Amino acid sequence: MIISRRTFFLFFILSIAYCCNDSFAQTFQIDTASFFEPTDYLIGPEPYYLDNEPSIVSNERVSHEMMFVPADILYKNMWDTLNIRIGRTDWSKISDSSILFLHNINEDSFVFPFKGKLISPYGPRGGRFHAGVDIKLERGDSIVSAFDGKVRIARTISGYGKIVVVRHNNGLETTYGHLSKICVKVNDEVKAGQLLGLGGRTGRASTEHLHFETRILGEHFNPNKIIDFEHYCLKHDHLAMDKTLLGFGGKSSSLIVSDSAGNGSQYVKIKSGDTLYALALKHKTTVKNICKLNGIKETKILSVGSRLRVK
Repeated sequence: MIISRRTFFLFFILSIAYCCNDSFAQTFQIDTASFFEPTDYLIGPEPYYLDNEPSIVSNERVSHEMMFVPADILYKNMWDTLNIRIGRTDWSKISDSSILFLHNINEDSFVFPFKGKLISPYGPRGGRFHAGVDIKLERGDSIVSAFDGKVRIARTISGYGKIVVVRHNNGLETTYGHLSKICVKVNDEVKAGQLLGLGGRTGRASTEHLHFETRILGEHFNPNKIIDFEHYCLKHDHLAMDKTLLGFGGKSSSLIVSDSAGNGSQYVKIKSGDTLYALALKHKTTVKNICKLNGIKETKILSVGSRLRVK
């Protein structure tokens, strides 16, 4: 029997459809390991919120609807070995949620940088905003990397003293300041738990301690969102990257935090066109009070992107 080309092609297509199940028809995976650093940064179709997620880290597979984005792409190949902040990200305008996975079964598990007492939390402190947390230690104590990653900064920076910044494969960056000695070099690949430096008191520090920060796309956020500083472990296996990460819950740029006395303090992120007078009216306070809270003069020129306490 002679079969026409058209009939043969139809049978060929039907045979492929019969052999493939639904999962193969809906998903596919591209191995980019030879092109980019491995990553767990994900962009998801639906918002995820940490408060609704279990605190137990799991190895459960993620939805095929999410897309892995290597850190190189996330940062558009920007690799600055001098400055901690790389550009600025206006998180107040971010409406969609993205997911940054903190637990990757292909990498070493999280390791707490140094198991010491937390002596200064993230938030306002003495008229300034403390961008990280301080952990008490003794000079010469070993400081290790929290996750696998690559050393972006290993140098002395005013205020921070001797500092190491590690960019992790999911796009998260961690900062380790006031070191007495740096034990890694820029571009070094490091594993979670690997020695980065020795504890000290360099830079602006009143005692020996580790200044530890967590940042994403240049912006710092509260490490307590992901790390349990009492039990030295992760609270969650992922981080919701939306405007609530930095405290931007809506159209307003207000950021509510708690001061050392436990009272509510209100901060704003300065936008283009903001003035002390306009902020005072908006937040029902006075220019004089704002200046007193921040230790500035009424003639102070506000920098776009900076944070200012208004209450």
